[in-house]
Amino acid sequence: MIPEQHTIRAKAGEKFEIKLPGSIATGYSWTLVSPADSQYVHLESQVYEESDKKVDGKSGMDVFVFKALKQGKTTLDFIYRRPFDKQIPADAKRENYIVHID
Repeated sequence: MIPEQHTIRAKAGEKFEIKLPGSIATGYSWTLVSPADSQYVHLESQVYEESDKKVDGKSGMDVFVFKALKQGKTTLDFIYRRPFDKQIPADAKRENYIVHID
């Protein structure tokens, strides 16, 4: 599956968030495909925020908070998967963020 691409602009020293919709009750969650490039960004936290709506399936957002460290460009790749599965399905949903740091 071709990843959806997004662009983020941040300033060195500032924090920025990436929010990805999910449903924790399904066993799926968003994860970074590989660690963030520690030269440019640092993953400060990762939490799941439930939706205010009272619906079955507990929809919400996986929230990733990063700190931009220095000027440059890096890419953050996310995949929506069940962490306990050994193999990643070819049709797994993917999101790609290009981060430009000023």
